Amino acid sequence: MRAALVEGELGHLSAEGRRMIRALGSKLKLDEAPVFDRIVASPGPAAIQSAELFADRVDYVGVVEVSPALAAGVPGAVALPMLLARGSVVAVFGDEPALSALGAFLVGRPTFPPLVPAQVSVIRDRQPAWCLRPGDLARQLLLVA
Repeated sequence: MRAALVEGELGHLSAEGRRMIRALGSKLKLDEAPVFDRIVASPGPAAIQSAELFADRVDYVGVVEVSPALAAGVPGAVALPMLLARGSVVAVFGDEPALSALGAFLVGRPTFPPLVPAQVSVIRDRQPAWCLRPGDLARQLLLVA
């Protein structure tokens, strides 16, 4: 499974948040033309808005799914089987610290670096791959302790 974890923020997206998500989606489309099996968001408004803007930028034509399993406090052991059942390339949108907890569970480590708003972290075959951070759209190595 390849997962892209994208951190949102509580509440609705600001104009700056929308700009950052659009820029990240455009960058990913230019870099590798990703084809996602599914895009799944936590129930928070910013996560859903982020997922929909991102889906538009990467030309994803499926329905953005909203899953309560991605809400804060839901253990990775609960969320991960749901995500694995969605396909091999899944983009996940949510809020911290839930995304970092899911990332740690997915890569089998006790911790995962906290994501900043609009950050993309890519995990391939349960191994940390790379990340994109807003304001610096160059891929960076995703380091996990």
